[in-house]
Amino acid sequence: MDPIKKGLLLFEKGKYKEAELSFTNSIKFGYQELRCGKNEWRSKLGLLLDSRAACHEKLGDLRSALEDARQQIELEPYKCKSYLRAAKIHVLDGREYEALSVLESGIKRLKHGKSKYGDRLKINERLYEKMIAEASSLKEKQPTKRRKLKSTDPLKYLPFELVSTILSLVDQPTLLNCFLVNHQWYETVGNTLGILNSPRIKKHLSLKEFVKFLNFYRSRKRHRFKALDLSLRATEETSMVKQLLASGFRTEKLTLSLGKYDNYELSKSLKNITAGRHMFHDLKELSISMPVIENGGGLTELLQYLNSNIDKLNIVITDLNISKLVRLDTTNITFTQMSNFALVIRPQLSEKLNKRVTQNLLSNATFENVITLQLINCEVEPENLQNLLRRSRRLESLTIDSCGVTTLGEILRGLESTKSTLKSLHVKESSKSRPVTSISQLNLHSISRLRTLSLENTSLNFHQLMLVLCSTNKHLRHLRLKANYKVVFARSAFDRRLPDTATRAFQFREFLEAVPQLESLSLVQGTNLTDSALRNFSSELISTSQPIGLKILDLSMNEISGVGIIDLFQRPKSWLRLDQLIANGCDMHPDTSNFLLRREYCRYIQSIDR
Repeated sequence: MDPIKKGLLLFEKGKYKEAELSFTNSIKFGYQELRCGKNEWRSKLGLLLDSRAACHEKLGDLRSALEDARQQIELEPYKCKSYLRAAKIHVLDGREYEALSVLESGIKRLKHGKSKYGDRLKINERLYEKMIAEASSLKEKQPTKRRKLKSTDPLKYLPFELVSTILSLVDQPTLLNCFLVNHQWYETVGNTLGILNSPRIKKHLSLKEFVKFLNFYRSRKRHRFKALDLSLRATEETSMVKQLLASGFRTEKLTLSLGKYDNYELSKSLKNITAGRHMFHDLKELSISMPVIENGGGLTELLQYLNSNIDKLNIVITDLNISKLVRLDTTNITFTQMSNFALVIRPQLSEKLNKRVTQNLLSNATFENVITLQLINCEVEPENLQNLLRRSRRLESLTIDSCGVTTLGEILRGLESTKSTLKSLHVKESSKSRPVTSISQLNLHSISRLRTLSLENTSLNFHQLMLVLCSTNKHLRHLRLKANYKVVFARSAFDRRLPDTATRAFQFREFLEAVPQLESLSLVQGTNLTDSALRNFSSELISTSQPIGLKILDLSMNEISGVGIIDLFQRPKSWLRLDQLIANGCDMHPDTSNFLLRREYCRYIQSIDR
């Protein structure tokens, strides 16, 4: 007799324990068949799990019944009956709120499935309407909870260290209001030196508020900040910048966000205001966001007011324009102690001006001791970038993001003749047409101690990727691969070419043996990274038993489902346990996430639908 029919007959006769044993044997057999690729068992397993849940329900074992209902949801996320069963069990257990949550997540899932698959998805409309009706009924029964407000002075029951930490995160207008609460607040805020040394000022400060801020510090007889972060209102920023420069205040770290006040106007103000020149000369760190006028001198005219011993310089160019009225000669500048330099240009600005400003700055500013270098959306010629890299003797962290036609191969060629040994490398190639560069003949000693590697939109194939990974001498701890279209995780069924060095698919065993110390791995938007490829990945993880320290896995924007992700953890002898799993844009149901968390396969899961 069919095991399903046998179990149902026993259930009808009230022999629930015998029926439960019959269903259990059938479920074990069904899972074995499903692992062998017989997908027709999926719907049968759903029916068996629902039937066994009914047996557990009759026997009073609500925990086991709920476990079966959850497994049914994971197997058949678009079946209404599984959600209704889980909700019913929650209600029987007196947990109406959990029942409502199950129904609402099921309704959301089914709506998503309808919009995604259309008529291809068959849903039992009668049960779907029943889900909606039961959810509405449960929602009406939920009591309205009102939070009781309690008024207590935090200074009376919080330790001073915690009060200081909280106040250090408050913006300046709120902080000034704290002085007005009472005498105790006035004394506490006034004696918290860290707050006054590094004030947090609200964004888009008006001129009136800025004057109050300066006067307050004058009244406290303070003329030096440890750090100052200013984002000024664009219509009044000219007056505010001039007031700041003329105020006589000094700071070690200055962050300045300007909307209209450009490099030429700021240079002119510094030329005319002695106190402003002293302020800029004392800076150890400068982060400035501003529009730039290309007048022949570029940014070098402004940067000459900085001390050659400045440690950190971040420049964000928000707009680019050319001046035909003023032509200035470029100035050569040497920053002897600069360890951190970043140049960021907003995309979609004039490519020609972008190239001129970048070329001007990189050709006339020298920072040979830079440790961290970031170039983002800069139209830099590969030859100029290579020259810059060759001069960087202490470089440890390099970020090149969408910089013209520069490729990873050209970056590695620039690093070939340097004595630097990188610890971090982030490369994102632009979407422009780029020359094909080979790395097989390069000396990759500069990445022999690399610990962090991020490659996005490169034209590397798997063979070239392995050359890079093997050159790290197994030191790599963090790896991120995104949209590297030639790195193919599984060959297409339509690909009839004989595999060669350039076209062979991703070999997970070879890959894992090259990175045994990985702690975080991101395989985002991979070519043909599907559930099938994920099964190969899982098998090789088990057979190689490495990287045993893997704690973060990002599989976002791939054609994988919750079944494939569960398979990573539930295969026999699987040792994988994660602190964080990221699966944004994947077809993973919320109940799959709950299952992984409940089984303690992961501590935290981030999954956002496309």
